[in-house]
Amino acid sequence: MLLGTLTLIWSCFMIVRMLCNVKKRVPQGLEQTMSNSTSDIISNLPCNVLEKILMCLTIQDAARTSVLSRKWRYNWTKLPHLIFNDEYCRGSRGVAMNKHIMTILGVLLLHQGPILKFTLSLAAVESCPELDLVVSFVLNNGIQEFTLHIQNGGPYRLPSTLFLCLQIEHLDLVSCVYKPPLAFKGFTRLLSLVFNEVVIPGDVLSSLISSCPLLERLTVISSTIVDYLQIVAPNLRFLHCEGLFRSISVQNSCHLAEVSVFLKRLRNWSAFNEGEPLYSNMLPESIPAIELLELDPYNIKFMAVGGVPKSLPTTLACLKVLKLYDICFGDVSLVSNILCLIRSSPNMEKLEVWAWPEGNALVDPFLELMEVEGRSDTTLNQLREVNMHSVSGKSELLFLKFILAKWRMLETLIVVGSLGDVYFGFGLLKELTRFRSLSPQAEIIFVIPGVAV
Repeated sequence: MLLGTLTLIWSCFMIVRMLCNVKKRVPQGLEQTMSNSTSDIISNLPCNVLEKILMCLTIQDAARTSVLSRKWRYNWTKLPHLIFNDEYCRGSRGVAMNKHIMTILGVLLLHQGPILKFTLSLAAVESCPELDLVVSFVLNNGIQEFTLHIQNGGPYRLPSTLFLCLQIEHLDLVSCVYKPPLAFKGFTRLLSLVFNEVVIPGDVLSSLISSCPLLERLTVISSTIVDYLQIVAPNLRFLHCEGLFRSISVQNSCHLAEVSVFLKRLRNWSAFNEGEPLYSNMLPESIPAIELLELDPYNIKFMAVGGVPKSLPTTLACLKVLKLYDICFGDVSLVSNILCLIRSSPNMEKLEVWAWPEGNALVDPFLELMEVEGRSDTTLNQLREVNMHSVSGKSELLFLKFILAKWRMLETLIVVGSLGDVYFGFGLLKELTRFRSLSPQAEIIFVIPGVAV
């Protein structure tokens, strides 16, 4: 075991040395150490280099270095980054989770100095008194990046000490209860926030987001109904929302470049009372700088409340990549909304669509829609790549033909057929290769899962 740890340390040292060689010179202090001590070259490295080496190891391997020499005895107890994940539990099957937590608590009691980054993400971790001690200890040691994933049992109630950590920059929680005191004014230095199945009312979450003026990345995943989520974040650049949201509003986020919003759990419409509105007013005025957009069909439908316009009120001039999931091409109104979104994105370079097989029967309204679109003079000159996944119906074939007829600069069309639908797949390939493309350089790549084409 010790030999393996030494091997890891030496490998990390060689990486550091190689990086120095790439820069054409070795730092002065490190060069002197190398020339004066050939017998213990690793132990005499500068403290910051030793720290980087130890942080490349698991906490167990870092602790084992304490037997190397007196110089190494307490090096591992000063690490500012502590990570306890499933890699930490390797080779210890059958050990009760509370014993793991007690071991982690022992590591913390031996620790010297601030803990800037702490991660606790074990498959079987759940609420327990020992966990309270661990979390409270960490939150009282200058934490800047805090990750706590509760993956077993009920949600964990966060201690009040969390709301005193005003220096925190990254907060990542899974299955926790977030209930701030009334006097809490927000995390003014927070850069990224991840809430996955965190118990928090929508108005409290909205208030938290607006009280974090430096927030750049936001991820919210919830399986419980959220009536209203208002996102006011002037520095936000990345947004991922997934769950049962009746309404999502994005305001004052002019730097927002990547957006993923999924309401796919709404297939269970019984989760909402009939007659209650479901809508998302994210697009388009609130995100003028968006470069990547990922949507499911429910968001696309909500974009055109009151009728499908020919184009959106505001052009998405910065949008480069559009990804659409679970699209039923038998739904004419849905396809109309997609075409509206495409027309409003004149500089889009990549389109990726995952088809939903239900309702793919060819109907006259869809055929009429494609004929009307085909006769229009609209062409998108920037689109270069289109990926279509799970293609299995004639409606999708018409859409693919429309793409070939309209995209002048198209370079690659990748079509992925449905698994097991070999006969339709080869027929589709034959149809597409016979169809004339507006782009002379367009290459059609057809893939049938499990079949070489």
